[in-house]
Amino acid sequence: MLTLETATPTYQDVFESKNGQTYLELLPTIAKITSGQSFLYRQNGTASMVIDIRLTEMIDPTILQSALNLSLQRYPYLTSKLVEKNANYFLSYNDKPIIISETAELRPLGSLLVNEHLIDVTYSKNTLFVAYHHAIADGRGIMPFVNTLLYYYFGTKTQVWPKVDGVNLISDTMKPNEMSEPFENLKKEMTNRQDTPNLQHDGYQLLETHNSKDSATSYRYEIVIDQASFMKFAKAHNASPAIAVAIMIAQAIQKSYPNFNLPIIAHMASDLRLGTTNQNTFRNCVGSIVLPINQSIESDAQFADVATTFRQIIKESKQPEALRSSIMQMINLFDKLDSLPTLKDKQQMLAFFDNLLLNTFIISYSGQTKLGLFERYIKEMHTYMSGTTGLSIEMLAVNGEISVDMLQSFESDVYANTFTQILSDHAIAYHFNQPTVFTTPKDNI
Repeated sequence: MLTLETATPTYQDVFESKNGQTYLELLPTIAKITSGQSFLYRQNGTASMVIDIRLTEMIDPTILQSALNLSLQRYPYLTSKLVEKNANYFLSYNDKPIIISETAELRPLGSLLVNEHLIDVTYSKNTLFVAYHHAIADGRGIMPFVNTLLYYYFGTKTQVWPKVDGVNLISDTMKPNEMSEPFENLKKEMTNRQDTPNLQHDGYQLLETHNSKDSATSYRYEIVIDQASFMKFAKAHNASPAIAVAIMIAQAIQKSYPNFNLPIIAHMASDLRLGTTNQNTFRNCVGSIVLPINQSIESDAQFADVATTFRQIIKESKQPEALRSSIMQMINLFDKLDSLPTLKDKQQMLAFFDNLLLNTFIISYSGQTKLGLFERYIKEMHTYMSGTTGLSIEMLAVNGEISVDMLQSFESDVYANTFTQILSDHAIAYHFNQPTVFTTPKDNI
């Protein structure tokens, strides 16, 4: 067991820590935001991404604030604010603290309500919310902080300090290049310009999206799956968790509307760090893998065949040449943005993102949270953001369960209900939470 001997931590302690000093020293060299630019130049702002953690007990605010201040000593770069200069955004030192609040309403990131911070920690009863801006971090970048926050919260509350592999503590030194832009060295080496990423593919469009493409309302359908029975099925069909859910969602679409005339396409979020020189970066480093389904999936053998095909596509996408091609296309996009002289010009260039419909759906798996004996205090964990156009699937796993959150711009439970029927058909246990109309606030930067 570990012990923790410290006075009540404060926000200022963050910058007096070893990691905090390193952050302040390196900040001028890593301040420019590049890889997250597509989430910055939105005319009406970008909605917060949220990690929603439902605990078994009511949250203690004093302990939560202490745990937050401790965790920031390991992740001082998450204290940064954004400043704009010459139509570019830079990270800057923020001397105002991150202060937790008891509220059911999420607060706009970058606003005075959160002291201009790009992350926010709030709570309501037994639910903890960690909101973050996608311009500074992706799921892989933010989840280590979330795990450390939970570790210090549960540890302080129980006064038990188990060793949990993979959880970073305040005594751990930041990894090399953890704060760095993922593509900076590749950009210097690049000699050939390539096209910007091709986001549009000829896939089947969900019928509900024909009239709801510009909907301002977001709907969330939460299905929480028993991990043991689900993984037994997935492994028997040569599928990873994300692949298995993607195929089941495709089956749900096929069963709901069998007369589809184009491939059902799953756009799977893909970590591009393997192709960069700064593989430890917390910053946004996500691409997309196109996984088309051209056939009906009606048998176990067909399910396994599609899963095997998906595995091969994903394997090929991880090859150095494929990774480099994807990265170079993104660099080209960022170079074009950097060449534009005004914020308005950049907003106009990225205006297509505001109502971008990716046919047929999007799927992202943020991985497994492992906190050892502390997991017993977590009932469920979800992740979501509002503003999805069409259908997007977000997945998280913790404490023996996998949360599958279906985010939609249309009000219909047809896909959620059909998906759960497929789970039942395979003897996979689950529970279906109450459907939710929701919004996560757009930034105020």
